[in-house]
Amino acid sequence: SSGINAEYGDDDAMTTEEGPLINKEGFPVHPELWNAMWRRAEGAHPLRKEMSKGIRGNLDLPQVPVPVPPTLRSSQGVPEKLALIQKYMTELQYDYTGLQFFEIRKNRPLCRLMDVAKTIIRESLPIKCLEAVILAIYLTSDLSGVNRFPIAFRSKFEGETYKHIVLGVYYNGKFGALGLSRRNTLMYKELRFKTLVELLHDYISNNRDCSHTVDRIKLGLPVSHDKQSMESILWKYMVIRPGKASEKEFTQHCDTFSRQLRGQTAHQMMYAKQCREANQSNGQPRPLSDGSDTVGTRGRQGKNSR
Repeated sequence: SSGINAEYGDDDAMTTEEGPLINKEGFPVHPELWNAMWRRAEGAHPLRKEMSKGIRGNLDLPQVPVPVPPTLRSSQGVPEKLALIQKYMTELQYDYTGLQFFEIRKNRPLCRLMDVAKTIIRESLPIKCLEAVILAIYLTSDLSGVNRFPIAFRSKFEGETYKHIVLGVYYNGKFGALGLSRRNTLMYKELRFKTLVELLHDYISNNRDCSHTVDRIKLGLPVSHDKQSMESILWKYMVIRPGKASEKEFTQHCDTFSRQLRGQTAHQMMYAKQCREANQSNGQPRPLSDGSDTVGTRGRQGKNSR
């Protein structure tokens, strides 16, 4: 599948043996979907059905500890609070089950996505990168001085296209990120990067270490701190293609985004973009067709999640 709603296996995906398994009916998980997850696990595990027989219905298995959401105190600094939030998300663990337990529709209002985050906390099940971003937004909502914005990566490996997303954070002149990944180097980044360029280059380098080549980065607008907001997150405000843009262009666009991030709200950033477009066309400010600035040329959508 392709398109913004299916990039991370979150929307409009088939819940069949052939396609991604997504829990769209809430909890408890429907027995048919639950059994499909186990069948898929049996197909991938070397012990096949012997593996599932040793787990399903076994009352002697050790109790699985339930992660507890962090308690954030006013005496703690922002870097410490972000580290505690990341620690909690890491304890939930990355979802290798083959079943996405929480359906994420990215075009939903922020308040609805925050309801999903509450469900993630209540059910305490493994999650993937997009679910981790939604949870991170919820857990950082009370950190009013922290700007949060989505950073989405598209990479190539052996002819396959992979997608990954984290939540960028900016505070007191430093950049960092929260998230989950199969690779520890592609998720949490401490609040220590002096520029957005340094942060993005760190992800690009870490992808290269995993034999992945990043060919597109999407920067979204800052997310509101109002958990009751009816507005939707703008996931794609600026698109940068590292393989197409020169280092100078890469840096210039990151610096432009950073300046806007420091001094403007999401509404102001969007209106400034519309004004620039209007000046270029000698017309009136108008919404863009896809809400994005693109550095480089457009490419084809991929399907794999990291």
